[in-house]
Amino acid sequence: MNAYLPRILLFAVVTGAVGFSAGFFGPLFLAPDANQGPLLGILITGPLGILIGGLIGLADAHRRSRKH
Repeated sequence: MNAYLPRILLFAVVTGAVGFSAGFFGPLFLAPDANQGPLLGILITGPLGILIGGLIGLADAHRRSRKH
């Protein structure tokens, strides 16, 4: 399983970055006058993206390890 750790981390970082970007920049474009909009990306969608990406990476690693 340790051989799959970089892949799991890659999934987590990429989906966390996408979630953070969507949550941070989305409210800036949709409601520019809302001063607390970027907090969505910082507190909710970024960490949720990391968690979901890590779980997807873990499932992918499990699937790949069962093939061999």
